[in-house]
Amino acid sequence: MSKDHARKSALAAIKTAYKLTHTDAIALLDHPDKAEHILLCDIFEGYEDITTYRAAVDLLAQQRNAADSADTDEHDDDLADFDFGCEGCGYVIEGFHCCDCGADHEYACAC
Repeated sequence: MSKDHARKSALAAIKTAYKLTHTDAIALLDHPDKAEHILLCDIFEGYEDITTYRAAVDLLAQQRNAADSADTDEHDDDLADFDFGCEGCGYVIEGFHCCDCGADHEYACAC
């Protein structure tokens, strides 16, 4: 079987399986990342309203962004405004709660 015939067969199979246009089938077949190619195929199988390659790629990007934002701590914004003290040594200028004795200690910057 020639390479061209194998490609035509693969395109026909993609168009039939996912009901894609020829252009979208070519884009899916030529997708550079094989792992993403499999995820895109899963999207076409699982979402009836996704009918184009671009829509599948956009949905994959949205899913990745949602997963990335779920990995961040929801309190990161709260910590951004907190003054941790000296950036050089890390001592908290306003005070420190000692885990050993439980008392609040005042530390001066060691820098």
